[in-house]
Amino acid sequence: MNKILSICLLFLVLIGCGSKWAKQETMNALNEARRALQAAEAKFSDLESEKAKLLSYKAELEQELANLSAEVNALENKINQRCKK
Repeated sequence: MNKILSICLLFLVLIGCGSKWAKQETMNALNEARRALQAAEAKFSDLESEKAKLLSYKAELEQELANLSAEVNALENKINQRCKK
């Protein structure tokens, strides 16, 4: 009885855990998904690089704006000082 039970249990394990071959459709779908993932990762990398460039450009423009604002304030002060005389 114990031997039959062991054989049945082994048979169930082999059936349930046996190797299952993937269909060609499944393999094609996996390859297509892999290609899509690689394309998305490449695009993400490109966008991250572009974002870094744009943030750098933004910082340059903000610095230029601050310089121009300081120049405007300096010119306004000169105008105010000369017009008071």
